Amino acid sequence: MKQKLERLLRAHPPIRFAADVVDVYFSKKVGRAAAELAYFLILTFFPILICISAFVNELHLDPAHLLDQADPFLPAGVLAIFRDYLTYIDTNQSTAMLLSGAFLTILFASAAVRGLMNFMHELYGRATFLGLGQVIASVLFSVLLLATIYLSLAVVVTGNWFFHLLGQVLKLEDLVERFGVWQWMKYLLLLGMVFLFILLLYRFAAPLNKPRPPVVPGALAASAALAAASVIFSLLMGNSARYSLVYGSLASVILLLVWLYLCGNILIMGNVLNYVLFTHRKEARR
Repeated sequence: MKQKLERLLRAHPPIRFAADVVDVYFSKKVGRAAAELAYFLILTFFPILICISAFVNELHLDPAHLLDQADPFLPAGVLAIFRDYLTYIDTNQSTAMLLSGAFLTILFASAAVRGLMNFMHELYGRATFLGLGQVIASVLFSVLLLATIYLSLAVVVTGNWFFHLLGQVLKLEDLVERFGVWQWMKYLLLLGMVFLFILLLYRFAAPLNKPRPPVVPGALAASAALAAASVIFSLLMGNSARYSLVYGSLASVILLLVWLYLCGNILIMGNVLNYVLFTHRKEARR
């Protein structure tokens, strides 16, 4: 029976690929690694909101408009947490709060990156960075995270400002009308930035030894899955008010934790896809 199953898998590569992905998910305890990642993400989340509040004020943006842009991707309960916390920060802003938010963001985000690096070490049996090098690399990547968030905010809320400015410089009055699709194109640009961020994250975490594993397929799959899963999760939670009967006043916090756990699973599974693809290519060379 086992031999027949192996022959079936070898005869159908897609089935074999899916079976290997499922096997790695359970054998490497991806769920446990995703829970660890979600833990550090929840610790990073509120310090990041402090930094986002500072970015919003620096860019002279309206926080309510910013949250409206995120409505298709986040459940109403999570957005409610954002609104309350951003309102609190906006009335209690200070340099000390901004510095503490940036410090805690780098501290916890670097811990999340190191957790992902350790998972990749366990997955491939090869280390990316060790000791002090791993700490430095994770801190640098945390700074990159803040820069990506800043650029993403600028992209999402810019609207037609860039085209208005370009039209004034080039004296093209109808330029904005020609590019009215920017309101939708900005989401594609934002998705591209998410893809680049995940690509760099995977490249940071991938072993440095040769041959180096691929990172582009998993990054593409993870970025698309993050966007799709966030939209679907938001729709499901928006059409169901029953979860508040189970968790009561904690319902919004539980939603946030579930969403972050889902995102953690997707980020790690992108690496798993790269790993399975890497092992299949090695077998094909042999």
